Amino acid sequence: MMGSLASSARARVALLYVIGVSALALIALAAWAYFFSFSLSRTAFAASCILAIVCVISRRFPVSLNIGKAEFEATHVAILTALLLGGPLCGLLVAIPSMLYRERLRTLFCAATYVLEILAAAYVLEMFSKPLLFGPQFDVSFIYGAVGAGLALCSLDATISPVLVQIKYGTPLPQLFREMILPPIPSDLAAIIAAAGTAYATIAFGPAAALVLFCGAAMALVSLHLVKRWRDRLRELNERIETLEREKEGVLSSPLTFATRLLESLGARDGYTARHAAASAVYAADIAENLRLDPATVEKVRISALLQNVGLASAPDEVLLKPKEKLNPLGRMRFEEHARQSERILSGIPGFEEAARWVRWHHERMDGTGYPDRLRGEWIPLEARILAVAEHYASLILDGPASPGLSPIEARRRMVSLAGAGLDHMVVRVLLMLLDTNDENYATASDNRFAFSSASPKQSTAPNKLTVLRAVDAAEAQ
Repeated sequence: MMGSLASSARARVALLYVIGVSALALIALAAWAYFFSFSLSRTAFAASCILAIVCVISRRFPVSLNIGKAEFEATHVAILTALLLGGPLCGLLVAIPSMLYRERLRTLFCAATYVLEILAAAYVLEMFSKPLLFGPQFDVSFIYGAVGAGLALCSLDATISPVLVQIKYGTPLPQLFREMILPPIPSDLAAIIAAAGTAYATIAFGPAAALVLFCGAAMALVSLHLVKRWRDRLRELNERIETLEREKEGVLSSPLTFATRLLESLGARDGYTARHAAASAVYAADIAENLRLDPATVEKVRISALLQNVGLASAPDEVLLKPKEKLNPLGRMRFEEHARQSERILSGIPGFEEAARWVRWHHERMDGTGYPDRLRGEWIPLEARILAVAEHYASLILDGPASPGLSPIEARRRMVSLAGAGLDHMVVRVLLMLLDTNDENYATASDNRFAFSSASPKQSTAPNKLTVLRAVDAAEAQ
C-alpha cells in the first residue's frame, strides 16, 4: 500500500513537471518572438523539408544498437543542422515529426523539450553569429556559435528527460547518470561536428549536399556506437567470467528457489501459472540467445520470465481464475497491478534491479496500448519485449484456467497478426524461426524442457545465428 501511494505521488509530481516544462516552453517562444522574431527564407524552408524527411525516415526505421537503453537517432543532427542554416524556426520545423506521439501528454512533453532545446541553442548561436542562410560567413565566430549551440541543445536534452525519469521512477542519480546521461556524450559531440560540416556543405554546394553529408554522418555515428558496443561487451564479458562462479550460488540459486516456491503455490490455485512461467522462460532464453545477448543477460531474461507473474500471488481467485476479457474494471485493475508487484518482488533480489524493470514492462506494447506505463516502441527495453513475446506465445498454446490452448498453427497466426503493432516484429520473427527449427514438442511446450522442475540453468536448444537468418526468411514466406 505504501509503495502504491508513493508511486501515485511520484506520478502527480511528474505531471506537474511536464506542465511546468510546457509552460516554460510557451514563455520561451513568446519571448523569442518578441525580442528576435521568427523568419524563414525559401532556401531555409527547402533545407528544412529535406532534413524533416530524414527525421521521418529515421523514426520509422530506427538504427537500434542495443547499447543498454541508448540507441542512435539522427534527430539531433538534423535539428542542429537546420538551426545553423536557417535559425530556430527552421529547427522547429525539422523537429515536428519527432514531437508527435499517440499519447497527448507525451506529445506535449516532447514538443516542449524540443522548443526549449532549439531556442536555447539558437540564443547561443545568436551570441556569436547569424545562421548561414541569413549571412553566409563560415568563419571562426560561426564555428564558436555552432559548437556552443550544439552543447546547449545536448545539455538540455541530457537534463530535461532524465529529471522526469528520476521523478517518475525514483531512479538513483548515479544510475541515471550512468545509463542516460553519460552514454550519448560521444555521439552528441560527433553530431555537433556533423551538423557544422553539413551546414557548410549546404552553403558551398547547395541543399542537396545536406542530405548526402547527413547520411554519411549517420553512418559515422553508427560506426562509433558499434565500436563502443563491442568494447563494452568485451569488458563486461571479462567481468562476468571473473564473477560468474561467485554469483552462481548466491545470486542465481536464491531467485530460482524463491520463484519455485511462490509459483508452485500459484500453480496449485489455477493449475496454470507455473507451467506458463516455465514455458515462457524457455522461449525467452532461446530468443535472447539468438539475439546475441551476453550469457549473463540471457540467464537474467530466463529468470525474469519465471518471475514475471509472481505478482499474481496477491490476486484473489475471482481475478486469477476468470478470463481477462470478462473482468470488470476493478478486477482488470487488480490483474494489471501484478506487473508492479512482480517488479517490487524482483527488485529485492541483489543484482536484479534492472531485470525488475523488464518485468514491470513485459505487458507494454509497441503501439502504446499496454500497461502499466503505456510505453511504446523503443521506449520499451529489448529484454522486456522478449518477455512480452515469450509470455504471449506461452499463453496462447497452454490450456488456461478458463480457456483451452490453441494449436501451434493458430498461435503462429496470432503472433504474426500482433507483430509490429503489439509485439516487437524482430523478436516475433526470431520466435517463429525457433518454432520452425525445433520439433512439435517445442511448439506445444510439452516435453521435459518445459517442466517447471527443470527450470535450472541449461544449455539452450536454439540454433546458431546463420540458421536464424535463413529460417526467419522461410517463416515469413509461409
